[in-house]
Amino acid sequence: MSALDHEMSVFSDADTMSSFSLEHQMASFTLVDRAPELPCANKTSPSPSPAAHPSNLPQTTAPTFRIPAGSKTSKIDTVLQLLRDARLSPFDIIMHILDPSSGSKYRDYRFALYKDNGYRIQALLDALLLDEHNERIFTEWVKPRAVDVVCNSMAEEMTALTRALGTAPSVKALTPAYLRGWSLEKCVAGPAKSIAPTVVRALHTCLNTKEGLVKNKKKKNDTALYTIIAQLASRRSQASSDFSGPMSLFWWQSGCTREAMEALQSIGLSKCFDTTQDLIESLANYCIADACVLARTPEGSMVNWDNINMSSSIFVEQRSSAPAKVQSGTYTILYRLHNPNPSAMRLAPLLARAESATDLDFNFDVCPTLEQSLAAHSQFRAYVVRVLHRYHADFKSFESDPLLQNHPQESSIPGTLAVHQDIFITQLKFTYAELTKAVLSINDQATQALNRGAMSIRAFDLNPFLRAQIWQLGIGLFHLCLNLIWGILHVHRGHASIDGSLSHLFVILEKTRLGSPHPDYHSLLAALMQILDGLLLDAWRLECGFPTLAAFAASNPSPQKLLELADTILFNHATPTRITRASHPTPSDDIRENTRRLIHDLMYVAEVTRAISAGDFGRVEDLLGNLAMMFCGAGSKNYCTEILYFKHNLQKVWKGDGFDELVRDNMIFNMLGIPGHNQSADMNMEHNIGHVKQLFAAKGMYGDWDRLANISAAIDVLTSVKSNVAISMDASYAGKSHKAVDTSDLVWRVARKAKELNLNETKANRSAKTTTDIFSTGERLLKSSTIATFNKNRRNLLKGIVPEPEEDELPPLDLVLEPPEE
Repeated sequence: MSALDHEMSVFSDADTMSSFSLEHQMASFTLVDRAPELPCANKTSPSPSPAAHPSNLPQTTAPTFRIPAGSKTSKIDTVLQLLRDARLSPFDIIMHILDPSSGSKYRDYRFALYKDNGYRIQALLDALLLDEHNERIFTEWVKPRAVDVVCNSMAEEMTALTRALGTAPSVKALTPAYLRGWSLEKCVAGPAKSIAPTVVRALHTCLNTKEGLVKNKKKKNDTALYTIIAQLASRRSQASSDFSGPMSLFWWQSGCTREAMEALQSIGLSKCFDTTQDLIESLANYCIADACVLARTPEGSMVNWDNINMSSSIFVEQRSSAPAKVQSGTYTILYRLHNPNPSAMRLAPLLARAESATDLDFNFDVCPTLEQSLAAHSQFRAYVVRVLHRYHADFKSFESDPLLQNHPQESSIPGTLAVHQDIFITQLKFTYAELTKAVLSINDQATQALNRGAMSIRAFDLNPFLRAQIWQLGIGLFHLCLNLIWGILHVHRGHASIDGSLSHLFVILEKTRLGSPHPDYHSLLAALMQILDGLLLDAWRLECGFPTLAAFAASNPSPQKLLELADTILFNHATPTRITRASHPTPSDDIRENTRRLIHDLMYVAEVTRAISAGDFGRVEDLLGNLAMMFCGAGSKNYCTEILYFKHNLQKVWKGDGFDELVRDNMIFNMLGIPGHNQSADMNMEHNIGHVKQLFAAKGMYGDWDRLANISAAIDVLTSVKSNVAISMDASYAGKSHKAVDTSDLVWRVARKAKELNLNETKANRSAKTTTDIFSTGERLLKSSTIATFNKNRRNLLKGIVPEPEEDELPPLDLVLEPPEE
């Protein structure tokens, strides 16, 4: 449709008005077709309006002219010719009709123009904008008027959006469930798209150039766009907390000072510092309430606790009310059980079985069964093969071969009693009558020993809670690994001058700090695995039957051949020569024998840590008997005893109602949901204590014991918020170019040194101080006295007799888990 066609359609009223009349002073003639039909008139009414009645039409003396019949185009041409003769343009007529000063005379024509939502006006404007010249003129005319229209529309949208982003009228209404599920897309972008499209469109235009929209494939400004919208909502109303609340927690956890948070609050990116503290306290109260509900569910729960020691700055003004340099407390975590079994939580059957349980027998209860031994051996040889294809490029093709994969199978007794009371009576608000279910508790060995001491001194108290009988104690696997590594380090440390000793190999790896009295746990574990892998690579060189591993790879060995050689390596290089001193006083080659014992012990470390990471407790359970012997042989009697208590419960006390399976299901869990990142309950406890300490220390003068309590209770929610905000803002933990550290050069360095020093080969008359064969030594001690002592102490516990604490020959654990204080 042409522009002229649109102009003339104003007078047609959707084909109901095909002619019109002109006033006498406008022309010397009158066009007559029929009177205009009123848009608002009732067509059934016989009475036309006065304005449309023929008697009310202007009387002229001009001749009457009828437009001849024909097409619409021919009619328009005739009218245009008449207008030219009258020296008028169609636009003159439009302006005259639209002029309000013309009164009601042309009211019906104006009504016809506006009806049906004004589509005629819209069509007219669309037609005008088809011409570039008209578009420029129209843009100049509409710009100042459009600004007001757009601003009013954006103001209305922002008012509605601000209300939508204020679902929590105050920060105290922000619940843990909301914060755990918070994301910028769900909580800001979604409402903004539906409620404030004009605001979104305007900011999108401001943030992006036309070229950028076409060329940028990775860069997106959506995060900035919706953050700006949320800022505007926060500044419009303090009640709009859906964005500023989570952001406040993010800034606070990231170490922002009070001054920085006040500055962020002034631009809508945060709440003020004091409001953030109120929010943390509110979250702590919510979490305690949730814990009260969880602890009362029929499915039961798991609880563990550990000491937390907080060191304040030494540069604190000395005053009477000043806090101590070191403050100590207890940190507790309550877990929802995985695969819960309400019937298994009944306490009475467990106590009855504990009373009637038989003693442990070394051969039947401690020694691994044939099935467990075969399962453990298959994991060991799979690890030996893994070393080959991990560090030698020619064997990469075997990495995914199915035949070569792993297959899953409080410081005092009174203090411990006070912790029991604080957790369940003070915080969770239980009554003694309610505490009749078993509670699984997984802690480190020291805490479990105190729990058993509490059971003995309260053996004849009034109820199961006061007798500490509700606690069913599991072993903390992280602390088991920690103490196992400490024991192996103590046995194999040696001296740097002794070939093959750990101190010597630490020098080879240029990790001499591990020879210090306080080595770092994580660095030590990594170094021990590098040493094990290097020694196994050298063993492959010796057993493969070829001059080099490259030549062996070129022979294209079958997976079955690799497994057979792995068995040979385990027998020849990872099995100590277990001979009695009477028949054979000393091995012929002390260096070779020490290397065998080192590889044997490190294989257990590798298997336990890998099984935990894989989330396979069955593999750990297969090794518990052998681990008890190794701890006993290394001089750690207390950890040996802890494993025996755990095995006794698994095999004799917890069987029957499914509590043993419930324990197995909850020994290891995955907090992140990432494959290969499983951990034990006590490891999760250490992580949380580390987070709490960091947040407490970061607050400086604002850190106090009450605030620490709030942080502790809400740490799970605070961690979730920080993660959610980081994901929403695309703030990755590691850079996009981040790669895993390649330590293969260190492994090959050990392998080359092992070849140079013949560590895996027998050489006559090489003498050195022999290391203890902790496996055979522990086996001998368990058979001779340890099992009998354990059975006696267990029976005495049931009678309320506190056993005498055993003195470890192994020095107290002194591995560093945290970075040193500055």
